[in-house]
Amino acid sequence: MSGFEQNYARVRLGVTYTENQAGVGVYRLPFFSDVSHGFSARGGGVSRHCFSSLNLSFSRACPEPTDGSAPELRENVLENYRIFSKACDFDFDSMVSDNYTHGTTVLPVTANDRGRGFAREYLPACDGLVTNDPVVTLITGHADCMAFFFYDPVTRCIGLCHAGWRGALARIGENMVTQMVAHYGAEPKNILAGVGPSICPSCFEVGEDVAQMFEDAFPGIALRGAHSNPGKCTIDLWRVAAAQFFAAGLLPENIQFMRVCTMEDARLYSYRRDKGNTGGMAAYMRL
Repeated sequence: MSGFEQNYARVRLGVTYTENQAGVGVYRLPFFSDVSHGFSARGGGVSRHCFSSLNLSFSRACPEPTDGSAPELRENVLENYRIFSKACDFDFDSMVSDNYTHGTTVLPVTANDRGRGFAREYLPACDGLVTNDPVVTLITGHADCMAFFFYDPVTRCIGLCHAGWRGALARIGENMVTQMVAHYGAEPKNILAGVGPSICPSCFEVGEDVAQMFEDAFPGIALRGAHSNPGKCTIDLWRVAAAQFFAAGLLPENIQFMRVCTMEDARLYSYRRDKGNTGGMAAYMRL
């Protein structure tokens, strides 16, 4: 068994799901019990039609509803964030959002950034956020893309990122750890990492060109799976995540995966499953 396979076998699995009386559901990592975090389900909001109902994406498009009513409004998304923040017991005004471009840019944020992406202008283009400020709630947007959660209990800093396949391919997970080390003095051996709901290894269908890019970037790791469609295969993004966590110096026993598939779990939006006619989820994290 290779060194990667030995380490991957030691990675923890676990997820909890809670839903309040209003139908707002949240997925969490049991490993992160002493830091506030979660990943939203799609119920309990005010959005309608293909956005129904807790749409937390400002950028999704939807065909014009056939009943003549208006498509999604920014006000609906803001109200959904108010509902979500109340359900998760954090201050709506404390939120700072990524401004994702499927890249690897990670920005440190402080109290001075609260409201950016919501009541204020967006941050510069970034897919990851880090902070050691307890008055800040980090927010990242998702549909099928991975959410990476990071927490160093020694230096008390956190990180949260949107890891689409392009960002994962370019090792945004490693860059998150690099930024926590650079800005807050974290040591990789102390950092806990988690992966939220995302498209699973059986559902992430790609062409030969994309598959080859992953195999070139992560040599010696079994990533490819067979697919019934000619010229297509699947790629295991969860193993890609683990590979970059290991490369960054994280200990396998300090990593936990939810192993929840956005395409297979009807409680979640999925861009691929719904062919783009859908809303979006959000991950949050705060000290």
